[in-house]
Amino acid sequence: MADWEDRIKLDKSKSKHFLKGIKTLWKLLGTKRKILLLTVILLFVNQLFNVTLPYFWKLIFDEISKVGSADFLVSSIYVYLIVMFGIIISNLILWHFVIQILFGRSIIYLENFWPVEAQKKLLSLSISYHESENTGSKISKIDKGCDKLVDACCKLFWEFAPQMFYLIANIIFVFFIDWILGLMFFIPYLITLRIGFNSYDRFVDDWHNWEKMREDSSGQLCQSVINVKTVQNFVQECREVSMFSGTRQKMRVLDVGINKSIETFFFWFSSGLSLSFILTICLGIYFISIDRVSVGSIIFMIITGNVIISNIYGQIRTYSHLIRRFVTVERMDELLNLKSDIENKENAVVPAVYSGNIEFSEVSFSYRGSANSVIDKLSLTLSPNKMIAFVGKSGEGKTTLIRLLARMYDVSSGKIVLDNQDIRDLDLYWYRRLFAIVQQDVDIFDGTINDNISYPYLDATQEQIIEAIKAAHLHVMINDKIRFPQGLLTQVGERGVKLSGGEKQRVGIARAYLALLNGAKILILDEATSNLDSEAERAIQQMINQVRSRLNITLVVIAHRLSTIKKADLIYVLEDGHVREQGNHEKLMTKNGLYAGLVELQQLGKLTI
Repeated sequence: MADWEDRIKLDKSKSKHFLKGIKTLWKLLGTKRKILLLTVILLFVNQLFNVTLPYFWKLIFDEISKVGSADFLVSSIYVYLIVMFGIIISNLILWHFVIQILFGRSIIYLENFWPVEAQKKLLSLSISYHESENTGSKISKIDKGCDKLVDACCKLFWEFAPQMFYLIANIIFVFFIDWILGLMFFIPYLITLRIGFNSYDRFVDDWHNWEKMREDSSGQLCQSVINVKTVQNFVQECREVSMFSGTRQKMRVLDVGINKSIETFFFWFSSGLSLSFILTICLGIYFISIDRVSVGSIIFMIITGNVIISNIYGQIRTYSHLIRRFVTVERMDELLNLKSDIENKENAVVPAVYSGNIEFSEVSFSYRGSANSVIDKLSLTLSPNKMIAFVGKSGEGKTTLIRLLARMYDVSSGKIVLDNQDIRDLDLYWYRRLFAIVQQDVDIFDGTINDNISYPYLDATQEQIIEAIKAAHLHVMINDKIRFPQGLLTQVGERGVKLSGGEKQRVGIARAYLALLNGAKILILDEATSNLDSEAERAIQQMINQVRSRLNITLVVIAHRLSTIKKADLIYVLEDGHVREQGNHEKLMTKNGLYAGLVELQQLGKLTI
């Protein structure tokens, strides 16, 4: 699956990109759209109040400029001041006790809602997606992406919208005062605003490149820390630092160049705004001299004009931030709308009865982007309550076959059938719960030994956990009070850093055993004992025999030790994505074919099967 951010194509018209960003963000707001729409309406009312205050100053100065009774003048001004005070208090109540609360609660909800949605989406995507994505880059996209989504909301609703509303409200008042003066007042501002927005368009591609480099650098940092033991073992610290610092240096050069261009732009932009404001005031003074407008009207324009200059300056700044944030908004939207290669159908079936007959019928599979088939028109049968082994040289598709069986991948052609039903028609989560899988590289979570063992079933009883520990030959390790002073409650560190390879596999076996005790029907061992010593492997083989007889499970094995393969009821020998031979150990040895050759090479120490 291609990197999801690479599918984002910025519109050649960046203003369209800006509007598209607003539309996409609005969609991502989910259930909070109505509340934020109400907030936007209240923000307009708030800015209308803010413009009303300078208008009252206009009325006051108009009264002062009139010739009349002093008492009447003073009483009129008092009335205006009292009304202004009432507006101020009302606006403060609206701002602090309505707008702030509505917006604040919505933002707090969204900054916790978006990461959960992103995690939900990532966990629903297929293994093929995660195999093609850098872990550090993925985490950076989600972590930074969610933060920037929140920042985009704040910039849009808390800065850009109020500034725009103030401008609109001011246009209404100025045109009410004098439409010619209004045109002279706003046309230069609107032209300058448009030029400002268009000038910022040329920075969008650079910001997009900067974001991509930042994600790459996060991936480099994450990988160097995750693999720190290998880095130190091979003395590659300088190389890793050089790669990381090289990427950050490119980011610095690009960012410095952008900022230099922006500040040059803002110098000329601010100069143009100030000049147009001064010319408008000069025209207003001329209008006073010919009695077209009052002194109060010019005072109103001076007060609001300075605010508008500041707002337009702020709008351009906010616009630039939003353009950058909307790149992230589109990326998050792309992620949340990704379709998984493995889909659970709406009408998926949960069978009432499980028999356990599995058939591969003309199954072919090739990895995304590859024309070569790893599995090619393969047909075979997995009978219930039997032990089936797959052998073959490295790269012959054994693990791929297991992943197809567990529906971590979907077949490219053909079908896999469980009890006469295509597994793609079965409920995905019901189907996957049939499997207890132990891989060669067991995933260990940063938690306690108990947490890792009980991961498949958090409601497992303590008796079941103890049984699983004994079955996996883990009790000896846990009783080592020097290494594991808290026994089952000992923290194992990130990715199980405190455990050896064999200990991780035992934890994986205990985890799978617990799944079997709670309903799993098929145990898959994918090189699951490769890191165990002979004594531990023999103990686990005894456990497997006991659990098979007790629970009537199907056992599917990929193993390189003959001690495991020999006992299989049926062995499939794979080569070039096909089944070349099949039978039990004795039958295959008498054929003196491919399997017998593999066994001989292994005995000579020349091959691992």
